Amino acid sequence: MKGNSLIKRAVVAAIAAQLLCAAVLSSAALLHEFHTRVHALDVQVEGRADSLLGAVQDAEDVDASVTIDPAELKLPPRDIFAVYNQGGRLLGSSPGAPPTLIVREEAGFREVSLQHEKYRVFQRDAVRVIDRAEYGGVGLRRPVTLVYAVPEGHLRHEVFEATSFYIVTILLATGAMAFALPPLLRRTLRPLADLASAAGEIHAPAFPFDPPASAMELSELRPLTQVLNDSIGRVRASFAREHQFVSDAAHELKTAVAVIRSSAQLLLLRRRSEMEYEAGLKEVVDDVERLETLIAQMLELARVEEAREPDLPTIDLADAVTRVVQLVKPVADQRQVTVEVVAKSGTRVRMRQDAAETLLSNLLMNALQHSTATSPGIVISVVQSTAQSVQLSVADGGSGISPEALPYVFERFYREDRSRSRETGGTGLGLAIAKSIVESAGGSIRVESTPGVGTTMHVTFITA
Repeated sequence: MKGNSLIKRAVVAAIAAQLLCAAVLSSAALLHEFHTRVHALDVQVEGRADSLLGAVQDAEDVDASVTIDPAELKLPPRDIFAVYNQGGRLLGSSPGAPPTLIVREEAGFREVSLQHEKYRVFQRDAVRVIDRAEYGGVGLRRPVTLVYAVPEGHLRHEVFEATSFYIVTILLATGAMAFALPPLLRRTLRPLADLASAAGEIHAPAFPFDPPASAMELSELRPLTQVLNDSIGRVRASFAREHQFVSDAAHELKTAVAVIRSSAQLLLLRRRSEMEYEAGLKEVVDDVERLETLIAQMLELARVEEAREPDLPTIDLADAVTRVVQLVKPVADQRQVTVEVVAKSGTRVRMRQDAAETLLSNLLMNALQHSTATSPGIVISVVQSTAQSVQLSVADGGSGISPEALPYVFERFYREDRSRSRETGGTGLGLAIAKSIVESAGGSIRVESTPGVGTTMHVTFITA
């Protein structure tokens, strides 16, 4: 056993519990045996007192009334007795009887200590009937008081002898348990060792974990094993998402750089007019701006996913909507798309102000990208749907999203029509950022769309 090991603690606890039980049982056995023997001794003392009463004889002395015939007494040599008449005069006693033991008190049994030894003293009032033949069978009634004392030393020795066998047996069993318990516990805890061994085999990037059957069979370890398996599954999924993100980001960056290089190479293929160079350079600048936007959104997504704050401030969502609509109004005017806001001030939710503006900006820009001058326009509404939730919706009357694409619109770098990304400037990260912001605030987001009719983003927040 190693220091601070679970087995050592279990053995110590088991031995301590065993010793405690042994102490309780031994004490109970001692008390029970002692009381049993005291009761038996009391019966014997009463019998000896009765024998003493039988030895009381009539006396010729009128004042003495009765005497004690030692010839009729066969008592243990250490027993002490005394007989008093009705007036309290001592009629007789055992030789050398200590006054402390034979003094008259209340009738019944009592404990008396004398010279470091305990005595069981019994006192009773009785009537000795004598001379029945001389008095017509009725006899003379002589009230007397008997005091009878016996030492208890042998009693305690007998009690200890009677219980010592059980005490020694329990102590031997405890010692045997101290040797037998460690290997038994090691065998019992082997499923835990198997689980630790399986957990020790976990490593990136595959995070392999095969829950041991020995752990799954135990009701105590099954929940821990299941939690560990689920946690590793989440880590594996998270690692896969990060790996996919890095792969997708590298692909997107490589594509953006390739587009810029192609534009520049195309511009250098032959000598061009000043206007052609100007148009070509403008395309290169536009491509660089898209690359900067892509990098900025990648950084924003990473920042949002890492910024999991336990205590978010409260903001007025309606005020945030009004502010963002004013910011994107030039873009909406340029695309000749109307934006209507239906929001009542005072609708408060828990999230950071900058996160709310990023969320609203992404949803609104996504709606603008899919709207045209002939579209019905965009409607943003904020309502207190229940006492515990606030509903934000951004509805456009644009081209809509196909049913096949709907499950993937919140995935990173997903674009339903990649050929339009250069036209719309979309990076495929806007809705992924929006989803991360909503979930970090404890909310949820979903999309409804009908091709040719329009798309509505529904966001539910917890009321602050």
